[in-house]
Amino acid sequence: MEETEASTDQMTPAAFLASASLGRLSANQQKYAQEILTDVAHARQTVDLGTGTWSAQQLIGTLAALPTLVDRPHVYYVAVTPVLTAYFRAQAAPHLKDLLAALKQARPALVEKHTEADDAQQAYEGVVALVEKWLTAMGSQPEVTNLSEQDRQYFVTIVHTTAELMITGKHSQPNDWDVAGISSIMFGPFTHLLDEQDRVPALFNLVPFALTTLFGYLETQHQLKDADQLLAWVAKNHTALVTMYNPKLESFYEELASAMRQANVDANDRTAVDAFTQDYLNAHPARGRSLFTTDQQLTKKRPARQLKYSQKRRRNRRKKR
Repeated sequence: MEETEASTDQMTPAAFLASASLGRLSANQQKYAQEILTDVAHARQTVDLGTGTWSAQQLIGTLAALPTLVDRPHVYYVAVTPVLTAYFRAQAAPHLKDLLAALKQARPALVEKHTEADDAQQAYEGVVALVEKWLTAMGSQPEVTNLSEQDRQYFVTIVHTTAELMITGKHSQPNDWDVAGISSIMFGPFTHLLDEQDRVPALFNLVPFALTTLFGYLETQHQLKDADQLLAWVAKNHTALVTMYNPKLESFYEELASAMRQANVDANDRTAVDAFTQDYLNAHPARGRSLFTTDQQLTKKRPARQLKYSQKRRRNRRKKR
């Protein structure tokens, strides 16, 4: 870790927040100033980029890491460089010219990245609202009404997860859903996306019912042109759907995903993922044979745990119905 000496007469963050310099910032910048200074200091410590007086390279590295360490709205990131600029100017920081140049260099990436994130979040929330409308309509069906409170929550989780994976993950609207697409998510990322407390037999027992109800409803709304094929697929794969969660298998895939991350394998590069998976199985032959011979679904390729939208967002939108 690079260590630099801090001048004893440099203005501290607390002093800056109580100074006239803060008052010269915009209302949005003032609102987030304390969070920004705290988050940036924490990010610097987390990525081990020194203490004391800042260097330009330390600042660039810290700001590059910041979005991966905190979950803040877009307006926060817009305020980062103006707040830090005012802070460094107020404390007459050493190497001020280099620090201001580093801030100017970092700003476009901060702002652009979170403009894209906000657009993605808005699109995701639109999908959630659409699925909620479907659930409200399906909730009047006797079969759904008669579910226990816990089973209704499982039903909601299954429908949301399936629809969000298809619409947000695969960018496929209901009229474009087909057997190949549904099969790829149900025997792929579906179980990974569930919260740990939902990975229980009671939920998986409801998967065929939930899918049948969803597909049937979308058919009545003329939104699912392949409804007959999809309903037939659910009936044919009933046993596979209710038994698709295997804790040993999940543990294996978690280990595989962790090994991929440590090896810096690009999870979006299917060729690289397949090659790494094969090498990993060759290095662990006994484990691989055991898993592949005890679970019929291992003949289906499951992707690494790289989801198109975060589990955090799912947890934020889940509620009891």
